[in-house]
Amino acid sequence: MQHEGAQASLFEPDEEQTSEGKIDVYNFHSLLKNKLKVSEQQLPNLIETLKSNNQLIEKYDAVLIDEGQDFKQEWLQLVSYLLNPRTQSLLLVEDRAQEIYKRKRSYVQDTGLNFRGRSKILSINYRNTQQIVRFAWEFYQRNSTLKDKVVEQGFEGEIIAPKTTPRKGPEPFIYKANNFKDEMQKVTQIIKKLHDKEKVPYDEMVILYRVKRLSSKDYIGTIQHTLKQQDIPHYWISESPETKRNYVKNDQQVKISTIESSKGLDFQAVFIVNVDNMPFFLEEDENREASLLYIAMTRAHKFLSLSYSGESKFTKYLDEIKDELKKEKKIVCEEVLYA
Repeated sequence: MQHEGAQASLFEPDEEQTSEGKIDVYNFHSLLKNKLKVSEQQLPNLIETLKSNNQLIEKYDAVLIDEGQDFKQEWLQLVSYLLNPRTQSLLLVEDRAQEIYKRKRSYVQDTGLNFRGRSKILSINYRNTQQIVRFAWEFYQRNSTLKDKVVEQGFEGEIIAPKTTPRKGPEPFIYKANNFKDEMQKVTQIIKKLHDKEKVPYDEMVILYRVKRLSSKDYIGTIQHTLKQQDIPHYWISESPETKRNYVKNDQQVKISTIESSKGLDFQAVFIVNVDNMPFFLEEDENREASLLYIAMTRAHKFLSLSYSGESKFTKYLDEIKDELKKEKKIVCEEVLYA
């Protein structure tokens, strides 16, 4: 079972038959709607009912929760009633650095299960290159206070620094344009070059944005128009609930998505555009904005591009990093891949 926002949340519930029975795959809201036939508003009443008679619900021998950092207290309570009391087999996977919702909870209190002595830290990053892991983590450390992330010492709240793998790649590309139109021209130029010369499939590339529109600025319109001008096939994942449900990765199209909807997804090349809209001025929690940009960066397997045409706290940081890379002569790859 996966939370809404992970990759499985883009699809309808699925069942995989095995020799022992079946495996159900749900995002949490699909579980409520399609399996339990309740809304989230009815969840407290359902939990109260289960407390007095937990035989009213179908049990699972084992439950896997992905992106556990985004689970609410009530969600975990419900999951505890899904477990077969004989097995009590619950595997919860989380990364507190990717937490974008304020969740106050205790696993022992919420599930009735004691994880102490049964938890394991998976610190090695297998998705990204050394360059992307280092770049993303340094950004996160510099731009998140971390103080509301650590609830207490131990597995209950720590953020674990990722360890890199031997896999190497180019340094992330940082580009400052005169305006958003010029920014998108550069992005499409790189997309074409990666596709034609580096043989990166279109469906292994994604454009991530924070804001769709602002007053007279139609960012999503500019993104789509520029891709169309360059004859680059594209699919807007986060256009509507229907486009999320119909998402298919291997369709030979460049993907366009909000950062939130990209959680659980990964691509060879990631283009984070309009970074000057981060931290977003309507978002009070700057830690959440740092987590969002960290999530966006770590969607990339090998190629990562961050571009902007305005100024913000995050772009000032990127300007500093770009100057440091130039001094260290680590941007030679830009001339080869991004020129």
